[in-house]
Amino acid sequence: MNESGKANDEAMLRDLLARLLDDSITEPEHQALQERLRDDADAQQTYFDHLDLDTDLREMSHAMPIPNAKPRAAKRVRFRAAVAASVLAIASLTWWIRREGIERANPLPIPDVVLVQSAGGEFFRDVMPPVGQALRSNHPYALVAGVIELRFPSGAEVILDAPTVIEIAALDRLIVRQGSCSVYAPPGAEGFQVVTPKTEVTDLGTRFSVAVNEAGDTEVQVVEGAAEVQPRDRLPASKVLLRENQASLFEGGDSSSLEFQANKYRRQLPDRVMEFQMGSRNGKLNGELKRVSVQRGGTPRHYDVSELIGIEVTHFRGDANTQHMSVSSEDPAEVGESRRAVLESDTRLHTGFLNLGGSSQSLTRDPVLEESDGAETTHGMAIRFRKPIINAAGPDVVFFELQSALNPADGDGFHVSPLRFSPGLRSLTVMRYDITLNSAEALSIPDFDLLQFNSPVRSVDELLSGAFERLNPSIPFWAIVVGIDLSDLGYAQGDAVDGLFFQDARDDEQRVDPVFIAGLPAE
Repeated sequence: MNESGKANDEAMLRDLLARLLDDSITEPEHQALQERLRDDADAQQTYFDHLDLDTDLREMSHAMPIPNAKPRAAKRVRFRAAVAASVLAIASLTWWIRREGIERANPLPIPDVVLVQSAGGEFFRDVMPPVGQALRSNHPYALVAGVIELRFPSGAEVILDAPTVIEIAALDRLIVRQGSCSVYAPPGAEGFQVVTPKTEVTDLGTRFSVAVNEAGDTEVQVVEGAAEVQPRDRLPASKVLLRENQASLFEGGDSSSLEFQANKYRRQLPDRVMEFQMGSRNGKLNGELKRVSVQRGGTPRHYDVSELIGIEVTHFRGDANTQHMSVSSEDPAEVGESRRAVLESDTRLHTGFLNLGGSSQSLTRDPVLEESDGAETTHGMAIRFRKPIINAAGPDVVFFELQSALNPADGDGFHVSPLRFSPGLRSLTVMRYDITLNSAEALSIPDFDLLQFNSPVRSVDELLSGAFERLNPSIPFWAIVVGIDLSDLGYAQGDAVDGLFFQDARDDEQRVDPVFIAGLPAE
């Protein structure tokens, strides 16, 4: 090569190095730089000069023993190979770090990455925003409970399952440090990226799932379309193309094929109670349930309170805590049927039955509802629906509880059982509500009074006629809710269910407070 050619070559090298260090280098340029550095000692020296690393490398070379000429030649070869490898590694690492730095340093412009849905989602040390609001960029989020769905401005949708640690790096780029996600990129969202400690997964118009373990090893499953996976410690030429029904595991720079598992991909959030609405008076929530939204069989359904199927209470037996009713502060709580109406007919979420009796073990046979032959009645509450509930996909019953900040945030645990057991039927224990105290969808309820009965309550009649002391709580309360799927009790689709039995799970000192229970209409 003549002097002019060398000068041009040197200028091109310095231009590439400048682009590397000022963050403007492209992937093709980065690949060209690595190829140049691989075998060209002069180029390697120029690179070190740019990074100001030549002093450290000279110290390394002086520290190497040189006993005689022959070993020195061999060591020189090995040293040059090591230098070349180091140069490539440092250049690659510099490129990746700087790319990450760019994406984290620049705040996201509008539009935002929005929380679309949450099924019991909770972040560690971060408040879960209400549905429809944005998450912060360049901020690590640790999803410690539940499932959430995010929508990116491009239209890409990402479902995250706890436990997962993420960071929104750009409007089309999600960092998953550990955990799992399912991505759907509709037309127009191609190029969306999921970055893990060991890979960069680029969507090519597809549905795919990504799972990252504690070591950063990454499993990619492609459900539809295709995805391109770039191991982060390899050259761009090492990209792996995964097509529909293909899966691979990436451990460091190595990849291995896996058996495709379609169930690793989550297409939707679980069926659940999504939200509910109350009426208001003078600008404040009045506690009157107006509407409830429930996902059933994957489809959101919205019910006016007038569409819900009411209940009547046919049995009640409490425990030692005799605070068994909550009533509106202005309600006289008169004896008899007027008191029953407060408990059964109104739609207020701050009035109802409190502190059910219970058992640490759920029922495996019919509850005893009437005393006979010396047998005691079962602790808990039996209800009958105003008309039978038809078991359909998803929740069939909504169960509301009032809860203070001093009570379990997930809700008080309870058992729900058939009134009459038959082969295939079983009890269900609920320990976490769909909308908890940590959910943005939990709503505050108005002031109410507690009725503390003067003696233990063993029947509905004693509830309706017993004497009590009226108390007023000094702390605020919220309404929370969970949906009950009759299929979880063993009922078949289409079965008609006329009643249920509820008990506190006795998992702690708190007792469950079912202020409103109703059935959902058949679709």
